[in-house]
Amino acid sequence: MWNDDFWQNPWDQGGLAVISLFITMTLFLIVFAIVFGLLPPLGKVSQCEVMESTTPERTNACHGHSSEN
Repeated sequence: MWNDDFWQNPWDQGGLAVISLFITMTLFLIVFAIVFGLLPPLGKVSQCEVMESTTPERTNACHGHSSEN
């Protein structure tokens, strides 16, 4: 049942490689979608929280305080 002539033809080997890569990528994308679909979404970060981590001047402006006296 096993055909040794198959392995002598490079076109058959290339076709097998392409089919194998297609199946592998399909399975990878399915696993990728399952894994990242199960993860909870990240919480929304307000612009003030982003500014607080950069500079104190921006933090004061964000909370309604003026840095100019």
